[in-house]
Amino acid sequence: MERGASNSFSESLSRTDAPYFAMPVFSTVGFGDITPRSEEARLLTAGQVTVNLLLIGVAAGLPVTTVQGGR
Repeated sequence: MERGASNSFSESLSRTDAPYFAMPVFSTVGFGDITPRSEEARLLTAGQVTVNLLLIGVAAGLPVTTVQGGR
């Protein structure tokens, strides 16, 4: 989309930008006032959100597993 109609976005987008924009949307953390500008920073941010979601999932699953094990 960005290549076909370059005025579709406020800045030039690359393949690295896709996970950067997808992760905040799917994780519902949204886009804040402080945003990464380089591809490396965006990759790091997407990775951090992914790890955080995994940790939250594990933390939420532990009590459920404990309760089910106690039954």
